Amino acid sequence: MPPPCSIDTLVIGAGLAGLSCAHHLDRPFLVVEAADHVGGKAKSEHYEGFTFDVTGHWLHLRDPDMRALALKLCGDEHFMRIRRLSRIWSHGVYTRYPYQANTFGLPPEVIKECVMGAVEADRRRPEAVALEDEPENFADWIRFYFGEGIARHFMIPYNAKLWGVPATEITSRWCQRFVPRPALADIVAGAVGCNEKAMGYNAEFLYPRTGGIQTLAEALADAVGRDHIRLSSPIARVDPVAKVATTADGADIGYRHLVSTMQLPHLIDRLTEVPAAVRAARSKLRGNTVRYLNVGVRGPLGQPDHWIYVPEEKWPFYRVGSFSNANPAMAPEGCAALYIEMADRDTPLDDLRGTIGEGLCAMGLIDDPARILFMHERVIDNAYVIYDFDYHDSRAAILDHLGPIGIQSIGRYGDWNYSSMEDALIDGRRAAEALARTEATR
Repeated sequence: MPPPCSIDTLVIGAGLAGLSCAHHLDRPFLVVEAADHVGGKAKSEHYEGFTFDVTGHWLHLRDPDMRALALKLCGDEHFMRIRRLSRIWSHGVYTRYPYQANTFGLPPEVIKECVMGAVEADRRRPEAVALEDEPENFADWIRFYFGEGIARHFMIPYNAKLWGVPATEITSRWCQRFVPRPALADIVAGAVGCNEKAMGYNAEFLYPRTGGIQTLAEALADAVGRDHIRLSSPIARVDPVAKVATTADGADIGYRHLVSTMQLPHLIDRLTEVPAAVRAARSKLRGNTVRYLNVGVRGPLGQPDHWIYVPEEKWPFYRVGSFSNANPAMAPEGCAALYIEMADRDTPLDDLRGTIGEGLCAMGLIDDPARILFMHERVIDNAYVIYDFDYHDSRAAILDHLGPIGIQSIGRYGDWNYSSMEDALIDGRRAAEALARTEATR
């Protein structure tokens, strides 16, 4: 007997990847979402006139179709076009991003160590290096391209704070797109203060004028059609043989095609039949927990940055960002909004407030901790996939199993990768196109 509800394509998750997939589908579909809102992590929280996203959700759109889609959905005037303003704070001074090409302003002995290390690394390195010949260990990769000084003063301590594991546990295969790799001439120019290049994939971004980043997801959900989206409907079980998904309240949904954006390990946990090798691969997938603070401040901030990197171990946070520096509407008049991403994932917040306030004062963001109106703690599970040495084989084993049983697992969490909001939108489009090709070949 078929289940009481049946659909051609079931999409699990109403984050940006799932909504994009639904938007691009040319067949009947249903989107089921565990949370009571659309957007996934691309959501916004409102409190006493402040708007907070889930840390920095700046919209970097390089794909012309995705840019056109966002502007069509929300309207061209909905977005501000913002040039990135981001720096590093270490040794009591600010330097431009990225650190490796902008050491000017640091203590002279630190600049010397960074430049000499980069020169020595350049001398040792072959003129051409194939990807497969790069050091696999991320710590070795850093030293290979940047030298010991840049590694010691920024890259290794910062990444340890971000990932929550040493760089020696991470493979370098994740970072080719996300870590700017300047030429030696740029490193030297940055050491003497004459490097004007804006490096990195995120030099410019769009941001909503009102409402926070969730407005993009809401507009996409409107375009998909709210009657095709079921909120507060977590999936408890998926039977890939019978092609039936069961929600937590016991409702069965039959499907022909399944696209999942839920966290990849959680999807495997919900499958009724999983080979032992796939379960073993699932047990090796790792992700870290990000603990962050939404902070309201009375008065203006003393620094203009959109986000600031903090590599030094003495501070319990690794990044401080300001929504209101990008868009003053994110805070009430006369106030400012911060997000603080914590490297200390265990110490109770009450025990850290003093150090956090001291750090914000030392950074020149505020001049008195008494200006802090509130700190609201939030936690993101599996915020960053950890690219350890089991990652690629384990992920591949799982995805190789899902394909033949008719499941596409997409998005930052479904594909288990480190990616952007634009990547999520592209993943959704790609999944819809793959289904169209499948039907065309029948």
